[in-house]
Amino acid sequence: MLPAKADASALALVMLLSMLTLACSSAVNAQIVHATPSFVYSPLTPRVGDVVTFDALWWEQYWNENNEPRSFSYSWSFGDGAHATGATVNHTFTKSGTYNVGVTVDDGLRTGGSSEMKIEVREQTPVTVHIFLSSESIYNGQEVVISGNLTRNGEGMPNAWFSLLSKTYVEGATWNDIASVKTDAYGKFSTVWKPIYGVYQVKATWAGDSTYPESSVSVELRVKGFGNFITEFSSNSTINELNYNATTRVLSFTAEGPSGTNGYVSVTLEKDSSFDPLGISVLLDGHPIEYNVESTGESWILFFTYTHSIHNVLVNFEVGKISEPTSSTPLEQQETSPSLQFETALTLVILVIVTCLGLALYFKKHKR
Repeated sequence: MLPAKADASALALVMLLSMLTLACSSAVNAQIVHATPSFVYSPLTPRVGDVVTFDALWWEQYWNENNEPRSFSYSWSFGDGAHATGATVNHTFTKSGTYNVGVTVDDGLRTGGSSEMKIEVREQTPVTVHIFLSSESIYNGQEVVISGNLTRNGEGMPNAWFSLLSKTYVEGATWNDIASVKTDAYGKFSTVWKPIYGVYQVKATWAGDSTYPESSVSVELRVKGFGNFITEFSSNSTINELNYNATTRVLSFTAEGPSGTNGYVSVTLEKDSSFDPLGISVLLDGHPIEYNVESTGESWILFFTYTHSIHNVLVNFEVGKISEPTSSTPLEQQETSPSLQFETALTLVILVIVTCLGLALYFKKHKR
């Protein structure tokens, strides 16, 4: 028979296990709510009759990049009796006023949540703000051109000041200044921005005047990373179709610029122990060109130039060893292709056969 103290300990243990069992069974049936889903909308100062785009897809992308990937369903309520489903939806308000717009997210596994925003819809005005990006997705180190225009009754409004701002999709993030720009004689503006890795909402705001109220519009920009090897990419050329394969370590893109001028590309590389700077090959329109590799404290910097035109550029960081890190392997020193080797061998065989036949006929004739 156990002592009274042991009985008390055993009873306490049984009670603790029972409480844990009850808590676990309750948790199974409870709603598991994670980070509150958020959404963005554009234009930021909607008017009656405007097509307003509501987007919560970035939240799903952020979730899947930082948690176990899942597929979510989205249910929207626009505060005017209308509803919609989908990660990105459009809605048009028919009356001015303040509306509570909300989205509910669910993955069918009791993971999700809801969020809501107050949207002020104003009466329509003849003034319209537009914003454009040279690309909606760039790599870290690249520049993006932000342009747009301000129109009144379809005509450009000159000498109007704009504030360009950005905000990351991080909880508690605030708007940060990019630049202040002024429209030209045609009501257009433009500036260049070089953001770092992240997903941004880029906003253009016109402060309004004595006749018309403030007006804003926004777009989304994604700045992708190259991985852990390439840390920065820069060029004075117009770069398109930029792509980097982290598995094969091949960088490819097209470069374009004004005829008669020179272009350059600079690529900063992390000093990876598995990387040999002697193994780089730079091909311009399929032909090797010279380049420089400079060593800094923590990086290698690959740099090469060219005369502007429209060029296809391919950089292979593991093509093989070369004698000098400052130049690529000359075309005439490249290894002969198998098809060329076969053609050469076949030609030699034919020459030997023809020569042998000729010698046989020659000796046969002289023997007679």
